[in-house]
Amino acid sequence: MRYLLTGIIMTTVMSMGNNAFSQRIGTDVFLSAETGYVSNIYLNPYVPEWDRSLISPFSSFSPVVQLRWADGKNSVSASGTGYFMRLFDERDGWSGAYLASMYRRRLTSSLSGRVSGGTNFFSGARFNNIQWLQAGTEWAFSPFGKLEAHVGSAWQSVTGFGEGEDAVRSRNDSYRLGAEYWPGYRWRLQAQFFSGLGHITSPGDGFVSSISATRFMQNRMAVTLRTGLEQYSQEFLMSPENGGGPPFGGIGPAEDGSMVTLEDRFHRTTLTVSYPMLDNVSVTGTATGLLWFSSEDDDVLTDFQISAGLQVSFSPKRIREGEIGSLEWNQRDSGEKAVTVRYRGDERLYITGDFNDWELPGVPLQKTGRNRYRAELELPSGVYQYKIGVRDNGSLEWLAFPGEAATVSDGFGGKNGRIIIDHGE
Repeated sequence: MRYLLTGIIMTTVMSMGNNAFSQRIGTDVFLSAETGYVSNIYLNPYVPEWDRSLISPFSSFSPVVQLRWADGKNSVSASGTGYFMRLFDERDGWSGAYLASMYRRRLTSSLSGRVSGGTNFFSGARFNNIQWLQAGTEWAFSPFGKLEAHVGSAWQSVTGFGEGEDAVRSRNDSYRLGAEYWPGYRWRLQAQFFSGLGHITSPGDGFVSSISATRFMQNRMAVTLRTGLEQYSQEFLMSPENGGGPPFGGIGPAEDGSMVTLEDRFHRTTLTVSYPMLDNVSVTGTATGLLWFSSEDDDVLTDFQISAGLQVSFSPKRIREGEIGSLEWNQRDSGEKAVTVRYRGDERLYITGDFNDWELPGVPLQKTGRNRYRAELELPSGVYQYKIGVRDNGSLEWLAFPGEAATVSDGFGGKNGRIIIDHGE
């Protein structure tokens, strides 16, 4: 069962990547630290290993570096992740690294395709190595929703079972379906379904599914509730040589030479809270519960993980002459929205959009420091499109948005920025 779980989980790893089209070279760095209690290592998303022998406190540290480049229709990204987990009992800790790259091309204004691949390796009680390759497509059916489908393969090698034991190798061909929708300014709904390509006609033989809802508060705190169902099925030939059942335990009386099918079902629910203390520092809390139902017996086994952590992020940037380096929207205590732009140049900057009926040149941005410009706008709740322009010698020229900005097509081959305002509770 462990190796089927690992193969399916790797499909989740395949899906990790930069989903936004950047408009130039960019770099992001994340540093995460976490501590808590865990009753089963399988609940840790970085270590797909089934181990519920002890309830143990743990601590972990994970640095992530992401690189990206794009020219409009084409986007390339690469990421590297390190992971270090310490268990405060007699068991070995875990350490590993994940390397991934992705090429993405925008086919139409709403359809894009991508190819991604990578490798990961981690060691602890055993040494695991996985390589994977995946291709897929994504359709944005509205500014607030998208559908995606991916297929891929993962090759796994596991060693460290004992002296003289050979490596266990396996291959998993799988597909993934996903959906995302924003029913309101502060709500995001997501759903995913994973299964093996060999189970297309019988997905109940092995799959991982989940649905989640995220609520974004006015103070920028985010609360996510995710629940899901995982199911796996295996067949074993009963014989005296194998001890009367599968390698991990007997399953009761059966006739010699008969086939026995074991089904395992997991119900997993996770609550995650993230609160930004500063623009680049967030505190996080996570609580996960797991119910394990097996056809081997009528017992229901429970596992849990509770943790709290800190995440620091930063994006080293070199602002080039005449380009926007970054763009941020923030809520003022007075209720106004403040837009802050990093721009290298001596020209005047203006912002215009739906909020002023696209009147030109627009609202001027005031220079507040080196390469920093700012404007405050009174915006009622709603969805707004806008542009930022630079005025030099009387002419107004639109500036390209940085990769982190939300954008939509302006209908003339360019981009408008988009901002959602909700003064809610």
